[in-house]
Amino acid sequence: MRTIDLQTQIKFERILLATDFSAGAEVAQAYAVGLALQDAATLQLTTVVTLPSLDAISECALDSVRHASEEDLQRLADHLSDVKVTRKVIEGFQRAGAIADEGIRSLADLIVLGTASKRGLKKLALGSTAEEVVRTAGCPVLTVGPRVAAPPHGPISFRRIVYATDFSAQAAKGVKLALALGRAAGTKVYLCHVVADHGAPKDEPGEAKFLSSLRALIPVSANCSCEPECVVEHGKASEAILDLAKRVNADLIVLGARKASFWLEFIQTGLTPALLADARCPVLTVC
Repeated sequence: MRTIDLQTQIKFERILLATDFSAGAEVAQAYAVGLALQDAATLQLTTVVTLPSLDAISECALDSVRHASEEDLQRLADHLSDVKVTRKVIEGFQRAGAIADEGIRSLADLIVLGTASKRGLKKLALGSTAEEVVRTAGCPVLTVGPRVAAPPHGPISFRRIVYATDFSAQAAKGVKLALALGRAAGTKVYLCHVVADHGAPKDEPGEAKFLSSLRALIPVSANCSCEPECVVEHGKASEAILDLAKRVNADLIVLGARKASFWLEFIQTGLTPALLADARCPVLTVC
């Protein structure tokens, strides 16, 4: 990921939209277009042709799938005349790996993709694809869940941002990105830590320590107009983050750790799928 300069407002100049042309992908597309309009970015439209195991499909049939995918991307590009668009059909044996690799090859500043909840399994239908892209991408990933409404047409800037952290080593990248996105006038950034208290009484000294740790994450050079607010929440991590986001009417959630303990805790307990699937605003995960 490129170095984030807190003295200037961050711009995503190369945005990769991974689409499967589903209804969920249409909302993700609207966000990708809005961000491209905001930053005068190039939007790369990408879809994945998943390669089959040997002898599972003929080369002729595979060529037909490739051709159909090219046509689908062309039709999508034809409807996006107000942004600079490129398109590319990519191939791979594993969808998430193909998307993450293309993000690296294309020097993308941001990957955008939609998710669809599989309720019984607490998984995602671009599924676990979204989780894997988040864990392996070389740039921030914006996931747009099934509860996220399409934004109004036009440039998009985020005005109420919730950043959640467990103070892991990766946290500094996340807070810098959240604050950089919050440099626009009128933006509010909430820095949040969740304490799993299991119903125990609040530990006031401990809470004060967490608040101090959150404030310490704000670089002296931040100098932004968003006036960050530090918040300690209690309960299950995903539920507490979603409750805070709802309470403050957040239009973006930022998660700052990808492979550190915070993220691994989500993966192991099944909370990551719940957070991505249940959020009513996009979730930006920092690599």
